[in-house]
Amino acid sequence: MGLLRLFGARLAPSASIHPSARIDYPWRLSMGHQSSIGEKAWIYCLDHITIGQHCCVGKDVYLITGSHDVSSPQFNLITRPITLADGVWVATGAKVLPGVTLEDMTVVAAGAVVVKSTEANDIVGGNPARFIKKRIIET
Repeated sequence: MGLLRLFGARLAPSASIHPSARIDYPWRLSMGHQSSIGEKAWIYCLDHITIGQHCCVGKDVYLITGSHDVSSPQFNLITRPITLADGVWVATGAKVLPGVTLEDMTVVAAGAVVVKSTEANDIVGGNPARFIKKRIIET
């Protein structure tokens, strides 16, 4: 964590990153209070990745901010940020693609490929990820 901070990552003191996680371009990563990144996750910060508070990024999750313009003869690089609002859980093996915002308390099912932003309390899954239902949080 200290090395990531040295390279410009903005990490809350209570944030947790598994040692086997891969963080490319850490100066574009910010991570809130009590959030975690799991084993073998790949956080590819070609653009900014913002992870809010109380988020769980699971094992083998990919957060990918870059792609290529398939209509360009040069296959130009395209980057767009990814935002995980507060309380988001991205389960094992899911992939979140460029430009996606996962709003508060979103759950992404294991193995999902998220290509569109969600609304608060959504549960999404599949490839491409589709809305499954709203979270009902009992207090």
